[in-house]
Amino acid sequence: MKRQKAPAEGGHAMHAVLITFTSSASLDDLKEPFTDYANALRSMPGLVAKTWIREGSTVGGFHIFTSRQAAENYLDSEMAAGLRSNPAFSDFEIRHFDVLDELSAITGSPQAA
Repeated sequence: MKRQKAPAEGGHAMHAVLITFTSSASLDDLKEPFTDYANALRSMPGLVAKTWIREGSTVGGFHIFTSRQAAENYLDSEMAAGLRSNPAFSDFEIRHFDVLDELSAITGSPQAA
């Protein structure tokens, strides 16, 4: 699994993480387990939102957290470990981003409001 070094914290109110991976399962086969995962994810401390993404066999999500620490806590959680250990998933990539709050608010991002 590639895990990009997170940028240094610099007073950003929000932190974004892009997680992608390859799945050998069809989207139809993933619908139920992903729905269960999405419902469980709602209780993850510090998670503001997740946008689910897919392109061919690559799936994942763009996650917004209240802080870099909240993002790291999720990535170190049993929930994330379970996802990474699923034999149907491979080629994980994790990228960290600082959220540019002021510009995001101008363009209507609800997380930056």
